Amino acid sequence: MKKMKRIAALVCIFAILFTMAGCSKFQVSREIATVNGRTIAKAEYMYYLENVKQQMLAESGTLDAESFWNAEIDGEKASELAKKRALEEAIRVEIGCIKAEESGLSIPAADLSQIRSMINSTDAEQKAQVDYIKGLTGLSNQQLIDMLCKTALASMYGSEYNDKNPEALVPTDEEVKAVYEQEYVRVKHVLIGNTDESEVEHEDILTEEEKMIAAEAYKAMQQEKAAEVLQKAKAGANFDSLVREYGEDPGMEESPDGYTFTKGTMVAEFEDAAYALAVSEVSDLVETSFGWHIIKKYALPTSGEDYEYAKESITAALSQEKYNAVLDAFKPEMTVEIRQSVLNGIKVK
Repeated sequence: MKKMKRIAALVCIFAILFTMAGCSKFQVSREIATVNGRTIAKAEYMYYLENVKQQMLAESGTLDAESFWNAEIDGEKASELAKKRALEEAIRVEIGCIKAEESGLSIPAADLSQIRSMINSTDAEQKAQVDYIKGLTGLSNQQLIDMLCKTALASMYGSEYNDKNPEALVPTDEEVKAVYEQEYVRVKHVLIGNTDESEVEHEDILTEEEKMIAAEAYKAMQQEKAAEVLQKAKAGANFDSLVREYGEDPGMEESPDGYTFTKGTMVAEFEDAAYALAVSEVSDLVETSFGWHIIKKYALPTSGEDYEYAKESITAALSQEKYNAVLDAFKPEMTVEIRQSVLNGIKVK
């Protein structure tokens, strides 16, 4: 049930490429913005946008992308918010690259060679990944190389900043605790599945009509069972016993203390129900593509593997926010120009 979280965004540099053998000037077809005269090309921006889109969709838990992009988030259309976030990331990396150049940083020749080899690889799997990215964004091989050069250089500046300011990007225990308590939940659930796996094994001997009839009959039986389990849970039956007796989610065996998670981790219906509960409260039947869930909310753990993993994730996210603030603080001393007409022409779907 858990989804993979965010895919890290690539990014930045332009002027530094003039000083690096092999990293050629960025091939610009249309520019989205410039930072101190350094160009963010439209194709480059589209890479950031794809990363932001994946992150936002994962956090929402929705499978209906079209409806999501037309909806509003805090009073702003989701599609416009995605475009804004992508531009912010692109500009931050350009700023990181500028600061890297000012610090005399450059990409080692070995790293540059590795970047070129990766993008120009003839390996079928690697080439398919590169072609997929090119198809989504319109980037050429050389533009991808240049972009990875930017990313590497910006990362070098981030590492240097962290080395020189080791405490600046470290969130306090209080900050981590506040996010943990506000954004995480822990639940256990009884899953009553809606698909008969035994029927799937023998589906080759059934007609389409027989399959449909069998599937509907099984779903009706399972829904009735779910209602019975819900009644027992609401009446105060031991929830762990219900999970063991009726539950069909193997993850509950692997996680006997329940799932501790934040938004964007579970399917939307399950997640919404979990966050709506008070501690010790049992949900009504929650239907997802997996079947029917009876969910019970528990107090957050204060130790153990899930707790430590949550703390690490929160610490990393807060550190990134602090570093973003550092880069944003350099903006007033730079000339940032945005081609709004080009940006407005980009559609999110």
